[in-house]
Amino acid sequence: MSFMFSINYFIFSIFLTLFGLEVGIAVTMLLEYDRYKDKLKVFLMPLWEITGTFAVFYLVNLEATVPSLLLLLGTIYVIPLLVAAVFFILRNAFLSYSEYMKNENSEKLYLHIYILSTVIIAFIAISVLNSAISGISVNASSYSINLAKMFINSFNILMFIGIALLAVFVASVVFKVHEYRWFTGVAAILGVVSIAIAMHAALPYMFSNAFGFGLLYLIGILIILAATIALHYYKNKYAGYLAVIWFILAINFFGFIQGNYLLGGTANLNNYIATGSAAFYVNMVTLIGGTILAVSLAFFIYISYIKKAPAITNG
Repeated sequence: MSFMFSINYFIFSIFLTLFGLEVGIAVTMLLEYDRYKDKLKVFLMPLWEITGTFAVFYLVNLEATVPSLLLLLGTIYVIPLLVAAVFFILRNAFLSYSEYMKNENSEKLYLHIYILSTVIIAFIAISVLNSAISGISVNASSYSINLAKMFINSFNILMFIGIALLAVFVASVVFKVHEYRWFTGVAAILGVVSIAIAMHAALPYMFSNAFGFGLLYLIGILIILAATIALHYYKNKYAGYLAVIWFILAINFFGFIQGNYLLGGTANLNNYIATGSAAFYVNMVTLIGGTILAVSLAFFIYISYIKKAPAITNG
């Protein structure tokens, strides 16, 4: 993978980690609303603002990094992305509305609309990413796509289940939901297995890369995952930090074994990367803007989560 796209992928991994935490909160609240609503909402309110900020930064950097690729991807995926945008508006609006509701039933209704919108956005976004990586349902030569096949295929379903399970695991660890730590540990293992099965079936070259030049990396992230599960089980305060680091590394591992290819290996990213003086300025703006954003968000996280937010100390 080129240096420029590696930077873009790292930004993407941070965004996906933040969004994964949100999805994990949404699924947990969907299953156990009355039990966790008050506890998780404390973390949710500042988190969605951070996620949105990083989403904008990622998309701007993507446009600058692979400008010619956006014509292809934008044309093919315009319909599902527009649908996701509608649910994104609903997500933001109803989460904001819920903050000002004094009536408990109205707050519950608005939060459930937010939760369902978040899950739908996650499914659409992950389906688009899976399609772009695998090439399933896409005809690149005619700039067309079979939307039904994009959503309903074994690779996409297995990948979504795996990512959702890992999101629930990471959110449970970060926000110290200890009651189900056996379940969340099993969820993490099943999530990894689900993704591995999907890759083996649909992307054998990536599966081979994982056990080839990516083997040491793979062993490293599996060791970190095992350590995270163990620390979470014993309610160690450092488990949450390790979970976030692991998720970021795991996403970048996926990019590492993906290499320069999209659409099942038929499209080479090197053919779309910005070159010449444009590449220099993209890297400079990314470096400066990324540094400012990282410092700002680090301070925001400290104020919102470490200094002010109450700890969740369940059973």
